[in-house]
Amino acid sequence: MTDDRHPPFPGDWERTELSNTGAWTVGHVWLDRTQGRYCMLVGPEHCNAFGTMHGGAMATFVDAQVVAVRPYTGEVANHTPTVTLSVDYLAGVRVGSWVMLTATVLRTTRTMIFSQALVTVEDAVVARTNAIYRNNADKGA
Repeated sequence: MTDDRHPPFPGDWERTELSNTGAWTVGHVWLDRTQGRYCMLVGPEHCNAFGTMHGGAMATFVDAQVVAVRPYTGEVANHTPTVTLSVDYLAGVRVGSWVMLTATVLRTTRTMIFSQALVTVEDAVVARTNAIYRNNADKGA
């Protein structure tokens, strides 16, 4: 979906592209680095036959949470491979919905970044995640 609509939420939003995300191309998202969050408008290309966001598209969307938490992790490399990602799907997300992820850093070590996030549509939680990323900051990645 090529949609340049600005998120309908207060915040310091900047548009950024999530590229090379595999089969479920998320496209562009709106990032608010000051709050550790990002959002996107769900399009038909993100949905299954029932008109709700496909689990694979949601997993791809949430896997980028390390981008939202980078300001809180100190020196983090540009490439932070996912070590593990867990997604709990709590409710469906319909086409045309703004889905927002708010991430929190739990711990950062020399080699790992531990985070969690809640995904919401309006005020309803639709998914929660836990993730561990490889911190390549000391390796020049």
